[in-house]
Amino acid sequence: MNTKLSTTGRISILLGKQQAETGLRTSPRKLAEQAGVPKDFIYRLDAGQTRHLDLDALAKLCIALQCQPQDILVWEPKHDEPI
Repeated sequence: MNTKLSTTGRISILLGKQQAETGLRTSPRKLAEQAGVPKDFIYRLDAGQTRHLDLDALAKLCIALQCQPQDILVWEPKHDEPI
């Protein structure tokens, strides 16, 4: 089975869940400040445009979002390959 790693929209989903639970709205820019990672890292991850992944930055992001890496990084089947 061929799969690909996807991050598309995951940060937005997690920020939405966080807002629903806490009532506080956090922008990707504010999240980057809280996590101590570059804002471009957050935007590229959410857009699914990350070419490499800094594991230290991922760990900081997970701490800030109170989540696990599998909440951000998802394996998805390729759309052109049968499952």
